[in-house]
Amino acid sequence: MQNRNTQQGFTLIEVVVALTILSWVLGSVLFLVSQYADERIMMRERFYGNQVAWNQMMENYQLSRGWSPLGESNRIELSGEEEQDGQTWFWQMNITRAMGRNLFRYETRVAAESEQSSASTLVMYLLGAEGEQP
Repeated sequence: MQNRNTQQGFTLIEVVVALTILSWVLGSVLFLVSQYADERIMMRERFYGNQVAWNQMMENYQLSRGWSPLGESNRIELSGEEEQDGQTWFWQMNITRAMGRNLFRYETRVAAESEQSSASTLVMYLLGAEGEQP
């Protein structure tokens, strides 16, 4: 008779090592997927925040071609809300005199209604015509 000493199946150590490697791989994949989802949400909010800020900048720039009265003060604060993609965005714009002749700094901060921190901040410097006020 011939003695057959062949193994059939895996040893317990091989199974444990394979499961450990599999758990590391699956854990890494889950981490990357959740990180991608978070990043995508943040990029979406930043995109719409920038869009709201840009809309407000252009609207106020068009108004400023007649240069709304800054008068003797050095600052104007405007605020409001706008709807983009079915979500309400709150914006706040500060217009201040900048260093230089007829140079004005427009800063717009935008935040989603559900968040305290701003999703986007846009700063623009605009030059007025001689003798104009923002």
